[in-house]
Amino acid sequence: MTGVAGATYAPLGSRSAAAIVALYVKVGACVLAIGADVGRIVVAGRLEDGRALPDDLSAADQLVAFGALVELVAFLVAAALFLRWQVRAHRNLVSLGAGTQRVGAGVGAWFVPGLNLVAPRRLMISLWRAGEPGRGAPRLFGVWWAVWLVAVIAVLAAWTLLGDAADVAERQRIDTLRALATALSAVAAGLAIAVVARTSARQERRAAETGAPRAAVSTADTDQTPGGLAVVSEEHERATRTRPPGA
Repeated sequence: MTGVAGATYAPLGSRSAAAIVALYVKVGACVLAIGADVGRIVVAGRLEDGRALPDDLSAADQLVAFGALVELVAFLVAAALFLRWQVRAHRNLVSLGAGTQRVGAGVGAWFVPGLNLVAPRRLMISLWRAGEPGRGAPRLFGVWWAVWLVAVIAVLAAWTLLGDAADVAERQRIDTLRALATALSAVAAGLAIAVVARTSARQERRAAETGAPRAAVSTADTDQTPGGLAVVSEEHERATRTRPPGA
């Protein structure tokens, strides 16, 4: 199936690279937050045994707050850049012959309660299938989405229970839950990196195979993603060089 006449394909290079870098930063921020939570658990245990001072616990609390703030900022930046990448990939569906899609509805699905439990995963699968119509999505998408949902639930539970901690032991259990939730969030971000990189490469390959006309974009969009994951297909360059004049 070919694209709609007049529809142009916009390379995903710069947007996928930005999203991937932000997701890597998110993973790093999660590691910082986990370290702060574990540190607080250790200090609280020592305080209970008389091997630490209240000031030590106060310092640990400040580090936990700092780690949580860094993680929140990293999450917001990563989410914004991920959605920015998604918008462009979504708009490419028409040029790739995958039908017409409403970009606003796709992005908005993330923010509608109830709908955001299933719709975003389906949207990601539609972006993947656009690269090779008729082929199903890999297990990666289901695993990524399942880990993301569990992480969100765990994070919300940990922060909700935090205000109800009645004693040191209960607070330590909540800190442990929060550390585990943050670890799941880091795993989800790592899986999202694979989703972005593989979906981008797949769309680029499809654009090269179909000869979809390309929109005028910055040369940055022909770069490669971090870690050597190319998002611009070499096949497109070869097809362009070998295409007869006027084709």
